[in-house]
Amino acid sequence: MKKMFMGLLAIGCLLAAPSAKAQNINEICPNEISFSYGVSLIGAATANLINTFELVEQFTDGDYIALKSGGSKGVLNLGYIYHFNKVVGLGGHFGFNRISANLSDNTGQLTAVSVNIYSMMVDAKLNWFRYDIFGMYSKIGLGAMCLNTNLVEEYSGNIWAPTAHISLIGMEVGRQFSGFLELGAGMKGIAQFGVKFHF
Repeated sequence: MKKMFMGLLAIGCLLAAPSAKAQNINEICPNEISFSYGVSLIGAATANLINTFELVEQFTDGDYIALKSGGSKGVLNLGYIYHFNKVVGLGGHFGFNRISANLSDNTGQLTAVSVNIYSMMVDAKLNWFRYDIFGMYSKIGLGAMCLNTNLVEEYSGNIWAPTAHISLIGMEVGRQFSGFLELGAGMKGIAQFGVKFHF
């Protein structure tokens, strides 16, 4: 009798194993927190955006007219997503980036400056493939960025502008803890890599 019971228990475990394995981590633990580093080409893109809206000219009352493209050491990103089901998630993002650039006045003279960029976005996530511990997804974010300027001694403060990001493809490996890579364009960087925690 004991052997029969143990045998049935073993068969039950074997039958249950595939369904447990197939259960999606986004359904078991719908909350997701991520931290990542983004490889950024955003210096030039940000400068172009600022110049399109003539933000420097407005901020300095016409004394300076443009921000010339500069470099960036990368973007630090913190994100949160709540998964409504195994496919769709919605959340938010906060990012920090510092670019070095040149400020141009009416005569064309350049002044070297550094600009801190804080970005805040609402993110939507679409999980379109999942097999065991490997998943693939896409994300889009819309929001605003704040440029903390200190452009020159007499002009310091914050400039606000719209911003966005799209990750065409994201790949993650793991369950409750996972590593991930995202490729896309926008404020988070052309490539992001980092870690996630599901709970």
